[in-house]
Amino acid sequence: MTPTYAEHLAALRTEGAALADAARQHLTAPVPTCPGWDVRRLVAHTGRVHRYAAGIVAERRTGPPEGRPAKPAPDEDVLTWYAAGLATLIDALEAIDPAEPVWNWSARPQTAAFWGRRMAQETVVHRWDAQSAAGTPAPISPGLAGDGVSEVFEIFLPRLQAARPVDGLTGTLHLHATDLDTTHLHATDLDDLDQADPTGEWLVRLHPDSVHLTHEHGTGDVAVRGPAADLLLLLWNRRDAHGLDVYGDASLLELWARTVRF
Repeated sequence: MTPTYAEHLAALRTEGAALADAARQHLTAPVPTCPGWDVRRLVAHTGRVHRYAAGIVAERRTGPPEGRPAKPAPDEDVLTWYAAGLATLIDALEAIDPAEPVWNWSARPQTAAFWGRRMAQETVVHRWDAQSAAGTPAPISPGLAGDGVSEVFEIFLPRLQAARPVDGLTGTLHLHATDLDTTHLHATDLDDLDQADPTGEWLVRLHPDSVHLTHEHGTGDVAVRGPAADLLLLLWNRRDAHGLDVYGDASLLELWARTVRF
């Protein structure tokens, strides 16, 4: 089941605080999942994204803002700066009806709900990055991770393809989250499965300049089974497919890892 707006905001609070906690003792540590970044830069990046979204929501913008928020000064306490931006973002999202019209950069509905979801997903992935720099990252909850998998195909990949077609990205990908309920029925035969609600399955038809997503059980050129968090991290190139169940032509996953960068 897709998280509600309130659940997205709850995740933003929790994951935002966890990111800061992980960063506090390791600001100069390199971030292995973001080559060339240290934790301070990761915190500054996430804080700028928070402030960008907060301004759009608070101003009820109907078009894109000009420019981006400034980075923290080199001698500024980046965690204090980050905490202030996170609080401003949460206040802005709490003060608005999620159905209220607000601009976003996707082809999805132009409402405030977009930013609640987007900020929860942005923050949880970077929380995972920050904790990876500090040691062993905590798990991402299956429900939030599954929502993030959908967001990749609904929002990020179409945006990337609109800017630059991804050469060679052709084929069908089937993902199956083993820790999400893929059927709300107690299916006993194929007819039951056809009527199921496979909220933990994604059948993705990929083309260099387009993507078609359905939530169904089907056959892909390559199929990947594993926990929802691992599928999300795979799509964000935070991990490879080692340890997951992979069936079919894995070259499509290798192409994704080489060419898809958000």
